[in-house]
Amino acid sequence: MRSGLLQLPEGTFPFYFRLDQALAVQAFGPSLAHVIPNLATGVHWQQFLSQIRPSTPIEKLWSGEPENQARTLYVFKINSNSLLLRGQVLLDHDTNTLLFLGSPWLNDPALLHQYGLSLNDFAVHDASTDLLQVIQDLKNSLQESRDLAQQFQKQRALLHNILKTAPDAIITSNSTGEIESFNPAAEAMFGWQEREIIGKNVALLTAAQNAEQHQHYIAAARQHTESLNFNRRREVMAQRRDHNEFPAEISLSSLSLAGEIHYTAIVRDISERKAQQIVLAAARERELQLGHDIQQSLLFGTPLNVRGLEISAFTQPSQGIDGDFFDFFAFDEQFLDVFTGDVMGKGVVAAMIGAALKSQYNRTMAELLGQSHGSPPDTNQIMNRLHTRVTPELQRLESFVTIIYTRIDLVNNAIHYINAGHPEGIIFTSDQQTIILSGEFLPVGVDPKEQYRACTAPFQAGDFLLLFSDGVSEARNERYELLGIEPVIALVWQLKTAQIPPAIILQRVRQLVDIHESSHRRSDDFTAIGIYRHLENAPDSREFVRQMSVLTPLRLWLRNQINVNTTQSDAIELAAVEVATNIIRHVTVTLADTPFVVQIAEHDALITINFYYVGDAFDPTQVPPPDFSGDREGGFGLYIIQHCVDSVHYSTPAEQINLIRLQIRRQSATTAAIN
Repeated sequence: MRSGLLQLPEGTFPFYFRLDQALAVQAFGPSLAHVIPNLATGVHWQQFLSQIRPSTPIEKLWSGEPENQARTLYVFKINSNSLLLRGQVLLDHDTNTLLFLGSPWLNDPALLHQYGLSLNDFAVHDASTDLLQVIQDLKNSLQESRDLAQQFQKQRALLHNILKTAPDAIITSNSTGEIESFNPAAEAMFGWQEREIIGKNVALLTAAQNAEQHQHYIAAARQHTESLNFNRRREVMAQRRDHNEFPAEISLSSLSLAGEIHYTAIVRDISERKAQQIVLAAARERELQLGHDIQQSLLFGTPLNVRGLEISAFTQPSQGIDGDFFDFFAFDEQFLDVFTGDVMGKGVVAAMIGAALKSQYNRTMAELLGQSHGSPPDTNQIMNRLHTRVTPELQRLESFVTIIYTRIDLVNNAIHYINAGHPEGIIFTSDQQTIILSGEFLPVGVDPKEQYRACTAPFQAGDFLLLFSDGVSEARNERYELLGIEPVIALVWQLKTAQIPPAIILQRVRQLVDIHESSHRRSDDFTAIGIYRHLENAPDSREFVRQMSVLTPLRLWLRNQINVNTTQSDAIELAAVEVATNIIRHVTVTLADTPFVVQIAEHDALITINFYYVGDAFDPTQVPPPDFSGDREGGFGLYIIQHCVDSVHYSTPAEQINLIRLQIRRQSATTAAIN
């Protein structure tokens, strides 16, 4: 405000007051004296008044900006009667004074009498005063408009620079999906120029398989904007101008302007990221496969062929590579040592510790065999020497290993075992007893002073031995409830009674664990070993994975195991391949890597081949006979099997376990020649 306004006749503002540099009253309006009877010049203003607003002290105006003074409302309270005065305080540079121009702040004219005022105490406005006020208001309004325009231009330039330099594509569209803006990054990403794409529908940028879904999304956005997931990135398939599709990540936001919805999409090309993820996944898969191969060769021994014993082993890691391990060592078919354990922890470190401990076991066994001149070393001696060697290193690594070391004594029909903190082994006897192979010894690596001593349990013909890691008994469901060993014992008894092979028993135990854990993530490694002692010699038995690549090994194995003439050998191989093919192709597998088991039992005049598998039963009565006219497919496999062997039997000896039995009467050379 110019000083010319401050030189108006002071009678125009009868409630004014003027302060000098010492903030003493220099002059005041006639009406102000009516409401402040003791008002006098030369006295500090705070003797009469108190400042209510603003919070900035009035003396700060000496250094303030004149342009801001006209926009600040000042409110003072009269100390003697609490009447409020409101108006402006202006700095008059000509007189070097502060001038208050205002009036009483009253809500009701009836209050005038209370303060001793009348309408005559208020200024009579003339046209010149009103015109000056209008001019000043207009000036203030124009200045504010200029300030807003400058701020808008600055923000617009900043926004344009952001759109121009942003690495992501930024696309805006209206409520019908018509493109309104297309930044340079969008041009580079999609191959369209902004002038070409403006006005076209954004569906043009969407992959063909997602176009319909995109239209539904736009329609939903027009009707239910609040229900959509805005400002959250999601992956879509986008399309360039040349119709090449690429994976993109998009974030969508909305803005309502003048009652119309507009959308802003920020799009990022993630083709490179996806390619890197594929490469990393492949590398990870190769790493896991390499680790698995190393693990199979270093941590897991191969079940041995020992007269009278049928042996199977299974392991499934929780994280691709685990710390479970086992090995077998036979002595002249009189003794079989089974060495199995579990390293604390998971992953590569646990596997390396397990491999090192197994290596130490083999070294210890070799040394003691040399000292005993080939006689089986004492189990206590083996375990304690191993413990002495590895415990310092395990303590340095802050790890330990649970072990159950068993020696099957086929001469004395016994098992000598040492259980060092491992889950109990279980013997299922032929006379319906359950023997638990428990132990009170600490795991290896805990106490250097621990001394291990073997315990003994009977192991007769017809008995079944089950060894397993805590991944079986301590499997947890979604409520973190343990499986325990009772369900395992009940299941194994049922299967042993049905004379199911060890490999199939282990599969069903694995199913039991998986059903208990359900969708819950596997909490620990799973390892199990099953050994069945037959009343006589164990049948020739082999496990085959459910892959078509096993058909050739199956044929070769049958040819080497069965001593028959060429004609019968070819027929047996053909029938066996058809049975195996049906199991591989047509039986639903609930667990990965589930094998089927083939057993061969030869007698003087009869050969029996048993196929055991886990899964749905096969009903041959539901298969129609083959149509040799060629009008209908199916039934030929069953026909081939039936005409290659003397008899075929299908049965379900236990829940989820199926048996296909082929029987062939052995032909003499003369009979074969006649046929």
